[in-house]
Order: sequence, then C-alpha cells, then structure tokens
Amino acid sequence: MGIPSYFSQIIKNYPSIVRNLKQHRNANTHFHNLYMDCNSIIYDAVRNSSSNEPGFEGRLIGQVVANIEGYIRKINPSNTIIIAFDGVAPFAKMNQQKTRRYKSAFMSKIEKTDNAEWSTSNITPGTKFMSELSKQIKLAFSKTEIKYNVKNVIVTGADEQGEGEHKIFKYVRDNPNVNHNVMIYGLDSDLIMLSIFHRHYFNNGYVFREAPEFMKSSIKVEDSDEPYVLDMGLLGESIMKDMNCKFPDTRRIYDYVFMCFLLGNDFLPHFPALNIRTNGISVLLETYVEHLGKYPDRFFIDGGKIQWRHFSTFIRQLAKNEHMYLLNEYTLRDKHDKRVWKMDTIQDKANATLNIPIIYRGEEKYICPTEKNWEERYYRALFHSERKPKPICANYLEGLEWVFKYYSGDCPDWRWTYEYHYPPLLVDLQHHIPDCDTTFILKARPAFSPNVQLAYVLPKAQFELLPEKTRRFLTTHYVDYYKDDADFHWAFCRYFWEAHVNFKPITANMLDSWEKELK
Repeated sequence: MGIPSYFSQIIKNYPSIVRNLKQHRNANTHFHNLYMDCNSIIYDAVRNSSSNEPGFEGRLIGQVVANIEGYIRKINPSNTIIIAFDGVAPFAKMNQQKTRRYKSAFMSKIEKTDNAEWSTSNITPGTKFMSELSKQIKLAFSKTEIKYNVKNVIVTGADEQGEGEHKIFKYVRDNPNVNHNVMIYGLDSDLIMLSIFHRHYFNNGYVFREAPEFMKSSIKVEDSDEPYVLDMGLLGESIMKDMNCKFPDTRRIYDYVFMCFLLGNDFLPHFPALNIRTNGISVLLETYVEHLGKYPDRFFIDGGKIQWRHFSTFIRQLAKNEHMYLLNEYTLRDKHDKRVWKMDTIQDKANATLNIPIIYRGEEKYICPTEKNWEERYYRALFHSERKPKPICANYLEGLEWVFKYYSGDCPDWRWTYEYHYPPLLVDLQHHIPDCDTTFILKARPAFSPNVQLAYVLPKAQFELLPEKTRRFLTTHYVDYYKDDADFHWAFCRYFWEAHVNFKPITANMLDSWEKELK
C-alpha cells in the first residue's frame, strides 16, 4: 500500500519514466533478474474469477501459478527469479491489515456482497488457503532453473515471515553484485520507495504492472493488454533534478524518501497540514532545498543514521507554516460542502460511503483552525485527551526511525507500533526532536506467529478462518475486543478506505500471552 496517491503523483510529475513493455523490449533491453511481489496476483485472480462455484480455491491457485508463469515468460530473465508472498508482518503493519479488513467487511454490507463472495481475508498468512497456496507454488516453481533457463529460482511463501517486497529487497542487499538489469513486479508506493532507496544496488531497475493499474490513475495507455514499466533510475534522477539542491549528492535521494514518511504510509499517519493530493510533496521539497539543500553537509540520512539535528531544522520550518497549510486544506475541503449526494440506489450509497470523509466532517469542524485554541481542540478531537504531546511525539519519532530501518535493513523490532491514528502537531513535534545522535528502537523483538496474526487481524464475522482452538480461545476470553459495529473516524481523510477504526486496544504484550496460550 504505502503512501495513498503516491503512484498517481509521480506519474503526473514524471511522465517520461513510463513506457510500454513491448516498446522497452524493442530497445533491446535484456533483463537479468525478475523479482515478483506476488500477493497482488492473488487479488487480480480473485477479481477475474467466480467464487460461487465448487472448487474455486483450487482453480484460483491454478490461475495464480499460470499468471506467475506468464510473467516469467514475458520478461524472460537470464539469472534469478524471486517469487515472494507476504508472510507474517510486523505488528505495525498488522494494525493496518486489521483496519483494512474491518472496512472491507463494512463495505460488503453496504454493497450487499457479504454472503456472495469468497472473503479476501483468506489471503492472510495462517489460513488454510495460504498454506495450500504456498505448498502448490513451491511444487510448481522449485527446481525449475532448467525450465526457465536461469541460475536461480527462489520461492518464499506465506510460511516465511516478512512482507514480500521486504524479502525481495533483503535479497538485493545481501547479493549486491548480481542486480544488473532488474525487473520488479508490483506497483504499490512502498515498492516504488524501496526501489528508489535501493537504486544504487541496480545498474538498471524497473517496476512493472498491467496496463489497467495505470489506467486507474487516469494514465493514457496505448495497449491495454501490455504491461507498463516505470524506470526507477530515471525516476531517481528526475527527483534529484526536482530537488534542485545547490549541493547535489546521491544521499539526497535517501532524504527524499525519509521526508515522504511525513505524508503517511502503512506504519505512520500523514500530517493533516501536509497532503500529497494537494501540494504536500512540493512543500517538503521547497523547505528541504531552502534549509538543507543549500548546504554541503546537511542531510537527514548520513552514514546509515538519522541526523536528528538536521531533521529538527526542517521540522521547525514546516511548523512555522503549519497553521497556514492547514487553513489551505480546509479551504479546499470546504468546497465539497455544497455538493448533494444521491442516495437512491445501492451504488449511490456505496459511492457516498466512499466519499464520506468529505461529507461528514464533524471532527474537522470542531477543530476549526480559524478560531483560537484550535491546537487544543485537535488533541481533544483526535486523541480524546488534553494537549500533552510528549508521549505522542516520542512514539512518532520512534516510528520515523523504525520505518527508516525497515526500509534500509532488517525489521528493527517486529512488535513495535505507532499507537495513535494521527500524528502530533508539527508545532509540538519540533520541541521533542533530539539535537544529537539518538537511537529510539533499542530492543529487537521477534515476529508473532501466523496464528496470532490471523487472530489479531480478523473481524469476528470471519472467525471461521481460524483454527478451532484459536476461535474457542478468543470467543471465550476476548469477545469484547471484537465488536460487530466498528467505530470509524475519518478526519482529514479523503476516502473511506483511508479511515481509521477505533478498536479496544490489543497490545503486543497481550499477543505475546496469546502465543503462549495457543502453542
């Protein structure tokens, strides 16, 4: 997933990085390696299949195998193929997965599809479906080097911990001398960010997906049957050019990725004053160029560490204008107030639900940044507490360090998470950033088991996907933590799928006790 709308933004700002795969082939480009982040292939196969017929899961697995094989034949790599599926995720990602499943279940009720469709919650490590898929993928692709005329075929399934894209980039880091011309399948913003971040490992790196994925972002395509490719090297060069620093340096690209964390991702929320859909990236770039890019020795990331004093300089400048940025966001969002939404059909209701964050804006209206003391109301509305930002700021700074380390190396702590739905205000964060070398994540804790992840992320209506022992354990001891009616909050979101869900907190320590109980 990653930053909402990031893909659309980079295509709009850097159209020259997009090319048709067929045209790319005509340029006599040969690919050494094909790295595939394959979970999206399952979702594509589900959308193109009828789930009401007997034997659906078997046919679905067969379609996934066929699609993977089709991409291998299309790219025709000569050295290494990686076929990666998501295994157990870090706790920080599990929170996002849980929220997504609750929102999906809610939308199914609105669209009257809850009883008719096969639940995509089956596509979670620990389910019978994913266990069978992992087994069949390994049977289909293990020891197929001769078949595909390559040196290595590596399969890492849902039974191996880690998100698919991070397992891929661990291989990239561990094998720096084999990444020449590399094609990566997948198109979420995390994959693009990781590719930019690791571009020094590639001679030439590309990311590709099917044409319809580009068409969703209103990108014109000449051939809807042909995959399209993003040139990661050219994207990196274009970003560097856009940064327009007086002292250009390849390290600036790390800083670009790092400051984009402020726009939100799967692990941290975006700042309401910095919105990628309006001019969030431009604000970040302009501030960076003015206060860091003019100097030869100012970087956020240097020597593999966060330089907090330089980040503090950056945040102080953003904080000076936070109120103005927020007022601009309100002006844009207020324009939707006069629109009348139809509610006549199921589709009308689904469309209104999708746009609910710009229809019902009670929390935003309460905060009201045009009136005095709006900062206090921000915390009352979004954190349900008075303005005591110190623990929120500390948790957010932990998050910046955690995400940076997760992007650049192994997961620093599988059980860390950001505990809030919203960030602190920039005017508060600026007072809590250290001015010296500081490490926030001090303890590396292990991943949870697939069974515990499954128990954590599933709504009660989908407990049939759990093993019997786990289902009995939860319904006996923790039923209060699984309410049927979710409490959604969407202040400063654009679409319902970005909304937050208020759950009764299940902490990492609680999940640790579940591990012991469910062994």
